[in-house]
Amino acid sequence: MKKDESMNEIRPSQPRTTNPPRFDDEIDLVDLALALWRRKWTVVVVALIFMVLAALYAFARGDGIKASSYASIYSLPKSVDENGNDHYIIGPSSVMELTERVFVPKSLKEDRQAKSSESWRELEIGLDHPKSTSLIVLETQATENEAKRVETLHESIIERIAGLVESEVDDLREKLDRRIEMLETRLANAESLAESLAQTDGDLADISLEISKVKADLLSAELEKSSLASGRLVELGQQRDLDEGVSGKLIVALGAILGLFAGLFAALMVNFIAAARERLHDELDAED
Repeated sequence: MKKDESMNEIRPSQPRTTNPPRFDDEIDLVDLALALWRRKWTVVVVALIFMVLAALYAFARGDGIKASSYASIYSLPKSVDENGNDHYIIGPSSVMELTERVFVPKSLKEDRQAKSSESWRELEIGLDHPKSTSLIVLETQATENEAKRVETLHESIIERIAGLVESEVDDLREKLDRRIEMLETRLANAESLAESLAQTDGDLADISLEISKVKADLLSAELEKSSLASGRLVELGQQRDLDEGVSGKLIVALGAILGLFAGLFAALMVNFIAAARERLHDELDAED
């Protein structure tokens, strides 16, 4: 009876206690902070090295940060034809091609021959003809110290373009002078013939038509001659500041931030190598 009662006793159930598993590779932030503090000079030295390198790079850029674009603009002349439409005396495409192939190389050669310092560098000339305009644009990127060189170089190229244009204008003017002279002779002959026919009661219809046509041609030639003009210099060496890009202060700041992260990584690697060596040394001692 007592045995049954003892078997029927209700025993209170006790909760099972489970211990959380431990992992050897867990990172203790406190240990990590202490490790970094022990290696603080590694962080500081690496960060300073990166910061100094960034400062040297920013300083070495020097005037390159202050580069500007210098533009010179030349306007090509036009004349009015017999229909009252204006047209180029010399086509922009011809001027652009000749400038690129002949004028620019010659002016650059003169610039090379006149170089006066060891810091001299070759300048680049950009050519452009904006659509629906009569403009030829020269553009060069240079520093403020090179501004005078750019002006001299652009002036040399534009003088050659102006010489080409003047030559074309003179040729066209000579052609128009000859044409006007010929038309004036024809007109004088036609008027003389008209006077003769008037005295003999001849038919003046054809000669009157000839006179009208010659007068119209003569007026057109004189109008075209009067419309002749030389090209003109619109701007010489107009300066336009370019985007400076990344400033020197920002480069140094980025170098400091990058150096800080690099220093932290270097400190962790040094601490890891030291711990690995210590464990290896302990294992070797245990084997002995």
